[in-house]
Amino acid sequence: MATFSTQKILNGSPALIPAITEKLTAKFRTDGYEVAVDNLSSGGCDISITKGGLFKAVLGMKTALKVTLLPQGSNIHFEAGVGIWGQQAIPTIISMFFLWPVLLTQIWGIVQQSQLDDEALSIAEEVVCQSQTTTPTATENIFCTHCGTSNPASAHFCCGCGKPL
Repeated sequence: MATFSTQKILNGSPALIPAITEKLTAKFRTDGYEVAVDNLSSGGCDISITKGGLFKAVLGMKTALKVTLLPQGSNIHFEAGVGIWGQQAIPTIISMFFLWPVLLTQIWGIVQQSQLDDEALSIAEEVVCQSQTTTPTATENIFCTHCGTSNPASAHFCCGCGKPL
């Protein structure tokens, strides 16, 4: 069960799923995470990102992020969730009764993990945005009426907020 979950439709071609997967894998491996990728028959991907050994699992500080990228028409359905219950429910209950000081480290771990799904979404949006851009010059930029971000004239969606231009 994911406690922290992010879902979004990315306005980019499903052909970008391998590029998004590659960038996510590279980023999280660089940060010391273990990454496993499962290609789905639908053309999508399941990416499991974990960090921490047995000791961290016992303390409830093991990280578990699952990212799913699925083709949805001409767009990509992005879903990322940080799994807390499967990895931390039992250690948290034990800690509450016997080792309550450890609970503080668990809370800190949960706060840090809550940002992982947003970081994964940011990387996916960056790949989609870069796919829509060409080498812009100053005269080729248009501004989003929703958020004011400067976008290449060839972009169909805002690189900042994802709204149609």
